[in-house]
Amino acid sequence: MDLKQIQNFIENDYLNWNTYFKNQDKKTEAFAIMLKISEESGELAREVLRAFGYANQKRLDKPSKLDSELADVLINTIFLAKCLNIDVPLALEQKMEHIKEEIRLRDNGGC
Repeated sequence: MDLKQIQNFIENDYLNWNTYFKNQDKKTEAFAIMLKISEESGELAREVLRAFGYANQKRLDKPSKLDSELADVLINTIFLAKCLNIDVPLALEQKMEHIKEEIRLRDNGGC
């Protein structure tokens, strides 16, 4: 699956399923999505802790949801990008180039 398919899923399926975000102004929508990302990040953190044995026995006995929780964070992050008119592939490309430049500077003794 590529990023374009994920973006299409968000536009065509996720918005129809998650009706809370319908008919909201952009500011309210962005704030609500950020809260959702925070919620999902907390659930991901709980699953990471559980994966390393930092949970009560009741939780340790349940199947891992690590992949599902990570997917929730990613989907809602891409949803926020859509709300804010951010071109995700372009933003990722620019960030990767910035990181490569930082690595190059570091490896050449720069600051």
